[in-house]
Amino acid sequence: MNTFAEIQIRTQNLLAGLDGDLWRNMMSEVKPPRTLPEEQGLLDMVFRDAKAFGGYIPDMMAVMRKNVPAELAAGELQALKGLLGGVQLFTRILLMILLIPRYHDHEDLITTFNGYRQTVVFLEDYLAQAAQ
Repeated sequence: MNTFAEIQIRTQNLLAGLDGDLWRNMMSEVKPPRTLPEEQGLLDMVFRDAKAFGGYIPDMMAVMRKNVPAELAAGELQALKGLLGGVQLFTRILLMILLIPRYHDHEDLITTFNGYRQTVVFLEDYLAQAAQ
């Protein structure tokens, strides 16, 4: 992919269809506080979703390497801000999972969280350069 706008369209389509019928069925059965989903299944789903979204991070980095921040068109800047929002949301969700005691030392989860956290820093720095 060559632009942030292309990546944003792809990630929006990904997010619109995450887990399809499995997610819709789970949502239809949830009636808090009486009926809640099985915790492990939901956590696995969220982690899988974060990894799927994270698959676009290398594309974001490649676009950043190819473009001078201050020269981004307005549409590209807006697309990048939207992508940053998605990265920030998944970072928060992963951190919330890490707060559950039995996941404190889950290596794959920690690695994924740290990757997301570093990506937030990269994207925020790039956006700050674009604003100058």
